[in-house]
Parts: sequence; C-alpha cells; structure tokens
Amino acid sequence: MIYDFSERLKTLRKRDNISQNALAKTLGITRASVNAWEMGISYPNAQSLILLAKYFNVSVDYLLGIDDRTLLDISGLDPTGQELISKIVKHIISLK
Repeated sequence: MIYDFSERLKTLRKRDNISQNALAKTLGITRASVNAWEMGISYPNAQSLILLAKYFNVSVDYLLGIDDRTLLDISGLDPTGQELISKIVKHIISLK
C-alpha cells in the first residue's frame, strides 16, 4: 500500500548511507521534497518514482508497498555466475 512508501524510502536511504541532501542532488530535486516524501506529507511523481527505483535497485511496486520482494541485479554476471546465484537463492529459500 502507498502508506509504506515513506518508511521504505527512509529505510533504503539509510541502508545505503546517503543523506537526504545527497539523494535530492542525485535526483535533481530539493532536499525538502525528499524530506516531505519521508514524512508522508507528499509523494513523488511517476518520473521520480522510477528514478528512485533505479537508484535503490528495487521495483516501483516495492517502493509503493505493493510487493515485498526486493531485487538483486545479477545481469553483470556471466551465465555461470547467474546460475550459481540462482541456486544459492533457491537453497536459502528452501531453508525457510
């Protein structure tokens, strides 16, 4: 649900150890906008949502609280590395 957005944004920003000011500069917006998003006062437009998703390597659905799955970009690995990561993830999931 959309009410998860502000908390997810704050958590991702802190996870990556980036300030509101630095994130704002990266997105080409004001720090006040990032602060308002994190406080739930306002929400980003579609373009900003896409930029946030790309920056934090998550889906827009994740940011909006529609989906709880996070993404892991393994596209830079060769096919053998991708297969190995896939097997590791499947094994970890099977342990639950």
